[in-house]
Amino acid sequence: MLQTMLPQELMTKAAQRVIKLLPYKKHSDMIKRAWHLYRTGHVYNVTIEDNVLKGKVTDKGHTYEPSFRLKQVAGSSCTCTAVGLCPHNVALFLYAYNQIDAVGNLIRTWKEPATKRKKAESNETQKDVQVKQQTVQQQKLNEKNRSNTSNNANIVDAWWQSFEEKYRRIPLYNITEEEHMRRLVQSFFPTFERPTSKASFLDHLYYVHAALFTFIKLVHIPQKSWGYFAIMQERHVEQFSSTVQQALTNLAKKPRTKSHEQLLYATIPYVRNVLSGELTYFRQILDVYEIIWTTVLTDETYRQEECTWAIEQLNKKQTVEEKIPFIGAASYVSFLLGNDQQAYQLIEPFPYLATGHIVRFMHMSFAKKQIQRGADWFHRLEQNVETYLYSLHISDREWFVQHVLSAYVQYRIATKNEQTERYEQLLQRLLPYSFYTYIDYLFDEQKWKELIELYMLEKTTVDMIHPLHLKAVEQADRSLVLPLYHQTIMYYIEQKNRSAYEQAIKHLRKLRAHYRALKQMPRWETYITKLAEQTKRLRAFQDLLRKGKFI
Repeated sequence: MLQTMLPQELMTKAAQRVIKLLPYKKHSDMIKRAWHLYRTGHVYNVTIEDNVLKGKVTDKGHTYEPSFRLKQVAGSSCTCTAVGLCPHNVALFLYAYNQIDAVGNLIRTWKEPATKRKKAESNETQKDVQVKQQTVQQQKLNEKNRSNTSNNANIVDAWWQSFEEKYRRIPLYNITEEEHMRRLVQSFFPTFERPTSKASFLDHLYYVHAALFTFIKLVHIPQKSWGYFAIMQERHVEQFSSTVQQALTNLAKKPRTKSHEQLLYATIPYVRNVLSGELTYFRQILDVYEIIWTTVLTDETYRQEECTWAIEQLNKKQTVEEKIPFIGAASYVSFLLGNDQQAYQLIEPFPYLATGHIVRFMHMSFAKKQIQRGADWFHRLEQNVETYLYSLHISDREWFVQHVLSAYVQYRIATKNEQTERYEQLLQRLLPYSFYTYIDYLFDEQKWKELIELYMLEKTTVDMIHPLHLKAVEQADRSLVLPLYHQTIMYYIEQKNRSAYEQAIKHLRKLRAHYRALKQMPRWETYITKLAEQTKRLRAFQDLLRKGKFI
């Protein structure tokens, strides 16, 4: 995508050069025309190569190909007759600029007098310097007072205060929810430099807090109900969730001191704010919350306190929607504390939550070589499998089945117990949503009779069956496919049109060949006579029977 190829700093500097080259008061007509071309969709096929923007712009029935140099704005060119920057060049730049920030903000800045703009830039720079100095001072203060817990809490509070002040300077007036998110991810968060692997614990912790602040802001922005913007919002949250998780993973690798532990304890109230986000981002919220308590907040005392807090919060809430985040949190921390019974009791009544948690708890137990514990978690899922399946929305049932079957594979590998009968019973209980998986299982196990019975149960015709399956059954026991052909022939006859009748005749020929190979021609004669009698009112079909010499 274009926006991933545009260096934000380069675009910002290019914008400053354009503003200086084209003062708004003197060039307002040209700027307005360029803005109109961009807003009305006349700019397209935009690419960037070697810091040069290229694209096409349609204007008054003609197509022009401007070339905008980001580092040498004055050297830009266009296929129109204008000398220097033209409306097409500016429109091309506005199109690209929209990928990193709102064009409306650029236009408003453009309109401001130069003296006012310089003063604003100077003030913003001073604020950034002040915030940085305050943070450095707080860090130094923390290093000097390692045993003082309150000071450690103060430094974390100072960080978040500085984040909030910086956030307030983001221009958010009259923009969509999706653009709000985009500015957070692409403009706000990148200002916090990612620490190297050799950086101190404190540097990594500061970066984690900046990531958490940004994530919390993201998940508090309501998601559109549907459409392109809703998809983009989900993508922003999903991708940034991975960023937060990576930052936490890096932090967990750093050695800690007693002072650092106090800083982590001061972090807990901010971590809890994650749970208050929009439920539409619940999966990403839990992912971030859980990895914090798995990798960073590992002190058992902290976890005990967190579990108590989460249960207290869910008891205070009135609706299920309000309770769900705290149920998920309390269940997960209970599992980390080894209290599996409480972890299960909390989530058991909620199919969506229970499915994800149980499978994850099973995986985590197996990963720690706690085989019996993991097996117990799978048994809990297994005993609820039908209840959960039919409690879910019909569109989510295939997702559930795949989750369960994948969990069984992990269970089988970890316990080194094949138990094919148990797996088959599970497939049967998950029908019809496990149909294709069950078909493959029966084929692999060469259970030909059960395979044909399952096909017939689903009212499958011969034409719907994989040729490899059909051929294997015929070679193993030709008599097994006879009922399937009978069912297929009746299916086509009931369509009552000539093309369907022709399909029925084709299968009748195959069926006759099977009866002949089995040396059961008397049964064939009885069958075809009865079929001809049943369809005697279907003249077109009767004609085809005669032409095929069936009667």
